[in-house]
Amino acid sequence: MKIIIMKPLLIILRLPIVILHMLIGLIIVIFFPRDNTKLTKTHYSISIFWMKILIKVFGLKVILKGKINQNSYAYVANHISFLDIIVLNSLLPINFIAKAEIKKWPIVGKLASKTGTLFIKRGDKEASEEIIGIMKNHIDNGNKVLFFPEGRIGNGVNVKKFHSKLFNSISYSGKKIQPIAIRYPKNYPQDLNSDDNVTWSDDSQTLLKVGIQCLGKPSTYVLVNFEKSINTSNLSSHEIAKLSAHYVDSTLSTIA
Repeated sequence: MKIIIMKPLLIILRLPIVILHMLIGLIIVIFFPRDNTKLTKTHYSISIFWMKILIKVFGLKVILKGKINQNSYAYVANHISFLDIIVLNSLLPINFIAKAEIKKWPIVGKLASKTGTLFIKRGDKEASEEIIGIMKNHIDNGNKVLFFPEGRIGNGVNVKKFHSKLFNSISYSGKKIQPIAIRYPKNYPQDLNSDDNVTWSDDSQTLLKVGIQCLGKPSTYVLVNFEKSINTSNLSSHEIAKLSAHYVDSTLSTIA
């Protein structure tokens, strides 16, 4: 009974704070440049700080494993929840590669656009080639990118195939890419199995549903494991994709 009472109470307390924080974010990004190639270290630092506050409001407890390689220019991760973007953006000064539909989302789309997210139309070959060129330019200019090579949100347990297309942005470049394994355990460290409340993968999953589930819990643990970086000098996009998937899958297999 205590848990049943606590859940709506937490939502009532936290939801207004989330809304206020979103509105503050909209005001802040007014002063961000329209051209995301002109984002500076200060802009990225502001984004990270804003995300860290959002992490606390949602009750997320991020457990870091491994070390972030600051010399990497690209990062790839398994994708299991809408929360992934908040978590990773609170840790790294990066430009996300996201599906074009997100750009149309109220508030979230505006925040994503202004903070450097690069949008891609799934299944559009020309759009894919264009975004690869944009990613290369970002990397060549010293910026960092992060994408989810599975294409769609997974179930939190099994790692889907890492599609190689976007890896063309860094293959044979000699620049490093770092894979990241993510897991939302039910109860860290006692139960490391995936928490279905925030990581289910059917078509009914929405940002709102995941957000409400998270707001109603006292805390939600997130394991973020930074794997060994990969030197791309002599590796094709297919080889990088396969190796990245192997690192992530191996880590998640040992967790539970």
